[in-house]
Amino acid sequence: MKKYLVYLLSGILIVYICFFSFNIFLRTYFNERFYSLPNLIGLNLNQASKIESIDNVNLLVAGNDFSDLPVGTIFRQNPDPEKIVKEGRTVRVWVSKGKNNYIIPDFTNKNLIEVLAELQKEGVKVNKTSYTSSNLPYNTVLATNPATGDSTQKNMGISLLLSNSNSIVSVEVPDTIGFTFEEARNELISKGLIVGVIKEKVVPDLEKGIVIETNHIGETVPTGTIIDMTVSY
Repeated sequence: MKKYLVYLLSGILIVYICFFSFNIFLRTYFNERFYSLPNLIGLNLNQASKIESIDNVNLLVAGNDFSDLPVGTIFRQNPDPEKIVKEGRTVRVWVSKGKNNYIIPDFTNKNLIEVLAELQKEGVKVNKTSYTSSNLPYNTVLATNPATGDSTQKNMGISLLLSNSNSIVSVEVPDTIGFTFEEARNELISKGLIVGVIKEKVVPDLEKGIVIETNHIGETVPTGTIIDMTVSY
């Protein structure tokens, strides 16, 4: 009887030790090496970086696009919120460029430079510029396509019809390689040139937003020529 009791107590002790050891394993391994992802949607990158548990993963900006969320906020993440991931997992996020819808304002009788500045601020590209004879000063906007008051998508762009009352003015395209995008954009606009397609390219050891490629550098072109650029990402 005593021997049976010893066996029983020994068995209970072994079960207890296994259970206790398994719980220690869960606390020290699972909880430290795996965790539930927080919901980053609606936060900006600065806010997301301040979440304590985010240090356990590699947060990577995978791109940006138009969305219904404000400019600069995360509108998508992969893996999804509350997904269980391992420590060191790469979590990709996409940052909002704001809403895509754009109501064309009345640009008629405004100078091209003024219109370009407003379009650039809103993230609207210019597809094409055309000229026609007019009594208005050179580079005055006569019409747009889509027309004033119409709705379009920012990434679809608009076209401008401009006054050509004077002889066409030509300018030399400046070399903006190495400039920040904002510096390059302002330089081109000041010359009467139009910023066209902006491509992004990953360049190791180079900060984001630096111009690395552009077309027509050093060429003499008519004002209103569209200049495409590639910037570091």
